[in-house]
Amino acid sequence: MEPYREKILLTYKFLLKTHEELLTRTINVGMLGELAEVNKVFAVGDTYNFDIEQFKGTPDTNLNKLIDFYDELENLMNSLANINAITEEELEGFEGEYEEEDNEELL
Repeated sequence: MEPYREKILLTYKFLLKTHEELLTRTINVGMLGELAEVNKVFAVGDTYNFDIEQFKGTPDTNLNKLIDFYDELENLMNSLANINAITEEELEGFEGEYEEEDNEELL
């Protein structure tokens, strides 16, 4: 694989992890703020799959900013995937040198 394509894939994988982490943090902000009453219903160890849509339309400015950023990041990732014809299969099979950190020097 050419180095440029490898860097695109590495960057995309990083963005995927960032997107997932941003969702988790956005949900946490929402559950301690706007949806604090709902949060009280859950016991330790309970699981529930939240969707970002459940947090939209809130008067909480911070939560809205996080949601907007989440959506912008998703649009960026979709664009990169389309421009570079990145497939899920390619990402699953990609074993670049990057796993947790890309410690390369800038060129």
